[in-house]
Amino acid sequence: MKVSCLVLVLAIVSVATFCEGVGRGGSNSVTWGARKYRDTLLSREIITVKSRFLRVVTHDYVFRQKWPRTITQIVVTDQIRNGEGGYATLVGGGPMATYAKIHFKSQRNNGFSFIVDIYGQ
Repeated sequence: MKVSCLVLVLAIVSVATFCEGVGRGGSNSVTWGARKYRDTLLSREIITVKSRFLRVVTHDYVFRQKWPRTITQIVVTDQIRNGEGGYATLVGGGPMATYAKIHFKSQRNNGFSFIVDIYGQ
């Protein structure tokens, strides 16, 4: 009887902990590709768009180079870490290309702030 009660209590505690972790939200950071040996930072941009009342705001970021180098990794870091930031989507180019186009979209009634790091050779 004691063992079954203990197992039941442990099950309830573990389910409660899992549900609490799911509800907290988190950052919407994303990474495409992988860095290799001797990669360099090609670009670092901070993309910030303020919120608009009851609206979803968007922004397109296009990375083009004067002297084309191959992109190996794109790291997009969400600066709003409470789950209320925006989302980033790679629309064109990216790893193994010489350009990248990233679409940013906020959640309704919120803005977003991202750091975009692009690495390549």
